Amino acid sequence: MNELEFEVTTRWSGVGREALGTVETGDQVLAWSVPAGMGGRGEGSSPEELLASAVATCYTGTLSALLNRDGLPWERVQVRMRERVEGQPLRISELLVTPEVLGGDPARQAAYQAAANLAREHCFIGQHLRREVEYRVGPVSVQAAESTGGELDVRSLAPARRHEVIFSTIDHLAAGGDLTLVNDHDPLPLRYQLEATRGDLFSWEYLEQGPTTWRVRIGRRGE
Repeated sequence: MNELEFEVTTRWSGVGREALGTVETGDQVLAWSVPAGMGGRGEGSSPEELLASAVATCYTGTLSALLNRDGLPWERVQVRMRERVEGQPLRISELLVTPEVLGGDPARQAAYQAAANLAREHCFIGQHLRREVEYRVGPVSVQAAESTGGELDVRSLAPARRHEVIFSTIDHLAAGGDLTLVNDHDPLPLRYQLEATRGDLFSWEYLEQGPTTWRVRIGRRGE
């Protein structure tokens, strides 16, 4: 492979931990600051989150390539990255990736776990950190594809948990599948978040619009 070069521009303004910065990479601009837990503003991302994101994206791409190589079925790969920072002076002590395979074959759990463990070894960004940081792979969750999600009534859930449950459910939908979301208020903000994070992958159709109950059919477009 030919040598590659990547360029990132950072800007930082303000005084001390109250300062706010930006990262420019490609055509994207990300805000970042010192985390609130470290006495900073806690706005946007942070250097710690950006590092974790770099490792997680490298790992996710590597895992998807290994699943293809091994002939393991999958529709979507989701990876949660947990980064632990501790000590004085502060240092990154642990990285834990927990993969979830949607549209997979649960009967081949061991094969998915083997691919997930191997992805840790093949992810070249993570390789640079392994000597200094405990970098682990958690158990893989393998979910079979579902053609339809039925009805999802979130009215009994605490508002803080609703979006998490909704996104987890719709991400399990197979291409062409749909579910009916039932809520006690207009979930229009959810639609904006859905479009911002998943593009035009999902359709949105109101079936009932108040005054006490809202029903929306959310469908995953065919691929």
